[in-house]
Order: sequence, then C-alpha cells, then structure tokens
Amino acid sequence: MRIPKYWAKSFNTIENSSGDIRRFVMWRWSDTSVSEAQQSAADALQQTILRFQSDQQLNRYSYGRNPLREEIVQSIKNANGNEIGIVTRNVYGALVLNAAQAMFIDIDFPEKTAQEILAGGLGKLFGKKPAAPPPEQIYLQNIEQWSQRNPSLGLRVYRTFGGLRCLITNEVFDPTQSSSLDLMRSLQSDQLYVTLCKQQESFRARLTPKPWRCGANEPPSRYPWDDIQQEQRYRQWEQSYSRVTANYTTCRLVKEFGPAETHPDVSLILSAHDDMACAPGNLNLA
Repeated sequence: MRIPKYWAKSFNTIENSSGDIRRFVMWRWSDTSVSEAQQSAADALQQTILRFQSDQQLNRYSYGRNPLREEIVQSIKNANGNEIGIVTRNVYGALVLNAAQAMFIDIDFPEKTAQEILAGGLGKLFGKKPAAPPPEQIYLQNIEQWSQRNPSLGLRVYRTFGGLRCLITNEVFDPTQSSSLDLMRSLQSDQLYVTLCKQQESFRARLTPKPWRCGANEPPSRYPWDDIQQEQRYRQWEQSYSRVTANYTTCRLVKEFGPAETHPDVSLILSAHDDMACAPGNLNLA
C-alpha cells in the first residue's frame, strides 16, 4: 500500500529568462521522518526550478501517479501483525478503507442524460412501452452471471449512491497484478478506479458519505496542516461533518454469491467496512 506516514512541502516563486513568473509548490513523502520528506520536497523543487529557468518542459503527473496525500486514521493488522488495511481521510474529508489484498470493486451506473429523462416522461405520458429495467437490476443480473462463471469466488454486493460495490470474500489478490485488474474489469469496474488501485497498490472503499450529498460543507483545508490553528479549524469541521452525516449511510448489502467461507484477512477488512460504511436502518445513501 502506497500510503506514506509523513509529508512535507517546499515552495518558491521564480522568474525565468523569458520573464514568466510562476509559483511552485512541491509535496514529497517519507515513511521514515518529516525531515526526510522535507529534503525530498526541497530537492524536487530545485530540480523543477532549474528546468523552468532553462525553459525545459516540466513534468506532468497522470492520475494516481503519486501517493495520495491523506491523513492516516487507523491501522488494521492481522493475527501475524501484518498491516492489511489502513483507514485514511481523503481530500474532501471522507474516511476511506485502503485494503492491501481484499479486493473491493467499484461499479458506477451510467448517468441519465436530460434527453433520456425527458424521453422517459413522454413515453409514460403517451402510453409507449415501459422504460428499460433500472441499472441496479441490470448490473445485478450481470454480476449473477459472472458468479455462475466463477463459482469458486465468494462475493458480497453493496448498493452505493451511484452504483454497486463488490467485495470478494474468500480469496486475496495483488492489486498490481494484471490478473487482478482483469478480474475487476470483468465485473465492469470503473476504469479510473482500476487505475488508482494499481498505482496506489491497494483496493479502496469509501466509508463515510460525501459531504455535498448531505448538505455539509467541504473541509476548510487539507492535510497536512500549516499550523495548529489550521488543524483546529479542520477538527471543528470534522465534528460538524460527523454530526450531519450520521443521518446517512454509504452503502447497504443487497446480495451475496458463491461460497460462504471468508478468508481470515478479508474477514477483518469486511468487519471494519460494514461497521463504518453500512449504518443500520433505512438511511439515505450518500
């Protein structure tokens, strides 16, 4: 799992020979110390400034190339003391479960266009044939057919706000292997999610609601904080966010397929996931 323990930044405003002025901010990371992260950030900034001043092309990073800059909230270890999961808080303040080998699969439903919504309404008005089945029904049928082709794999399927989430329960997987990524694609997983899992070397599942779906404000800043005052304001936001989102849930279990046994490491991840992401009762998804 590419989840660094320490982050630091280095920044400067520079003018090159052409008179262009730019402000550069470089974040770098370390699993050893803040000072090591700080030195790495300073080195990266210096290299970028030298390229800028000599009019060289600057590097651009694609989706998921660097580790995600997220606060570590909780570590999940197995019976052997190996870290198999880490709970982090993402850029918009939601808690996320990062699993080293427990495969979560994210499936997004296609969004309806305005024309499709209008056409459906007009169809009902003029007595035309009924609309197609809802996406949940179609995707669940696809997953059931997939399960029939893969009878050795146990699968839990959850409904989320915008689609489905699957968890394979009786085996573990390496998120960097092509075979794992192909399996995710065979279940129609979102391609950006597949890419992120490979780059971050973990499978990710959001545990708490997105703030804008609950009427909550987004965080006032981002980890790591510049000073204690900034962190205090963030913690106040965190408390407010927790109060508002308590009236919502992130997902609910809708179906189970395949063998009932659960891999010991997946069992720990499953327990943490369901405790934090599946609130009891008929709460709205967010």
